Amino acid sequence: MATLKEIADKVGVSVATVSRVLNYDETLTVTPEKRKLIFEVAEELEYMTPRNKKKSASSKKARTPAFRIGIIHFISVEEELADPYYLSIRIGIERKCQELNYELVKLFKSEDGYPLNQFKQIDGLIAIGKFSTEDARLFKSNCKHVVAVDSSPFEEEIDSVVVDVDIAMKKVLTFALQQGFSKIGFFGWHEKYSDYRTYLGEKRYTAFVEFLTEKNLFSQDYVYLDAAYSQSRGGYHLFMEAFAKDNMPELIVAGNDSEAIGIMKAIHDSGLKIPEDISIIGMNDIPISRYTFPPLTTVKFQSEYMGETAVDLLRERFEQRTIPKKVTLPSQLIIRDSCRIKETQIKGSQDESQ
Repeated sequence: MATLKEIADKVGVSVATVSRVLNYDETLTVTPEKRKLIFEVAEELEYMTPRNKKKSASSKKARTPAFRIGIIHFISVEEELADPYYLSIRIGIERKCQELNYELVKLFKSEDGYPLNQFKQIDGLIAIGKFSTEDARLFKSNCKHVVAVDSSPFEEEIDSVVVDVDIAMKKVLTFALQQGFSKIGFFGWHEKYSDYRTYLGEKRYTAFVEFLTEKNLFSQDYVYLDAAYSQSRGGYHLFMEAFAKDNMPELIVAGNDSEAIGIMKAIHDSGLKIPEDISIIGMNDIPISRYTFPPLTTVKFQSEYMGETAVDLLRERFEQRTIPKKVTLPSQLIIRDSCRIKETQIKGSQDESQ
């Protein structure tokens, strides 16, 4: 396993810079290109994927790739770095492809559209994120085997790996009600494709609304949605907007951890304390969430395993599986200190980071 110094030497930056980037310190001033390079070198040197097994000499010899896999993302490189949830999915894909000796090709949409000529040169395609129905049909018509990650279009044709957002939100809100919260807000964002039934960013919000409506506890006054996608600065401005109205919820459920971190900064800047004055729960359990002040209560999705599972689904297709498969992975509520709780709980069983 590599050290931080080895990564720093190869990239040409300080050890401190490498440490802060790998811990998703958003206060660090570093270019997206340099940040991306640090992650790629960390992956290359297996810093982020420690292995206990020693590689044999034969395994180090170059082998002809068994299959060629394309990967396409619905967000930019900069947006991926801002939301480690999707970065983890990609890391899982890369790790599994290396294990199976699959060549991985990163594909990008340009102003002229998708590189369909490259689609013809791959054996399988992994589409990460939320694509329109038109895009999904385009992928399927230009590549025999397609796996969608974090969405599930055309379940009768396309394999997919997803998490159950409804169950995850139910876990969050059930816990909140058990702790005595009644004024619960949602701070998030929205993206839009016209051919989807709901705004994509509102999938978590929709689950939030449905659960609290059934309990007669939903209030639109505590909802703030931003057009920006998964940026901590969006969470900061949303909270400041709510704070100016002087009508604050007791608990804020954030659309994701990046949004939650921005909200936490805004709470501190407003002179309030977490969780004494207001509690907050995030979603995704990105690495930095355990190091915020206070550590962030959140929901853990097995994002890296989502990527690995997507590659496994392609492998099964290559081995002649013909029936489409949808894999739904579980979530876990991670209780930390950003959310007020009624009584002392043993967190060791819930927070593997401690």
